[in-house]
Amino acid sequence: MKAFVYLRTSGDDGKKKAGIPVQRQGCEALAKKKGYEIQQEFVDDGVSGKIPMHSRPAGKQLLAALLGDGVKVVLVYDAKRVGRTMPAYWSFAGICRDSGISLIDKDGTDLLSTITGGFHALMAEEDRNRTVERLAAGKAIAKAAGRRTDGRIPYGHHPERRYDHEREVVKQIIDWHEKEGLSLYTIARMLNSKQIRTRAGKVFKIQTVQNVIEREEGFKEKEQSNKLPE
Repeated sequence: MKAFVYLRTSGDDGKKKAGIPVQRQGCEALAKKKGYEIQQEFVDDGVSGKIPMHSRPAGKQLLAALLGDGVKVVLVYDAKRVGRTMPAYWSFAGICRDSGISLIDKDGTDLLSTITGGFHALMAEEDRNRTVERLAAGKAIAKAAGRRTDGRIPYGHHPERRYDHEREVVKQIIDWHEKEGLSLYTIARMLNSKQIRTRAGKVFKIQTVQNVIEREEGFKEKEQSNKLPE
């Protein structure tokens, strides 16, 4: 039976996240065991689990392919890859169920069965909520101890001239992301291959690139909201 594979990493995965190679290996092992013939792989690298499938770059392509060429099986590493919130999970699961498409995790579990699917989606959201709570608690402790948690000048926005090069790096990141559609993993790899480092002198990671993009989007939205109507 023909199948598609969907792989995704996210900044809200936590410390024990499964990277793309690990997810791929798990899905390929299942396909070999169950006799699935993988037709195509769809990868969203560094895309939040709160975003529904139809709003993700590779997710859009997966949906179009599913509705276009008759493949009726999607393999994922686990339910978290589909969505880290109930709405994000069920928006895609509902389409699969209505279209007669099977959604199978690396263990061979049918994620669309009423009990199993609901349980996995609930646990994915609960896991994400606990991660968010831990981060918030950590910031509160750091603040109480007198340590800065959010007072650093954002990368690319430092007023001193010696940091002007950061603005060019940020512009390059945004261009690669918005104009060329490169994944966070690819952008980080390209920056590191050019020996470009963060302000702290460290290599760029997927989360670092995602932070830059989300921060710039936030600045842009704030700037637009502050503009007076004509």
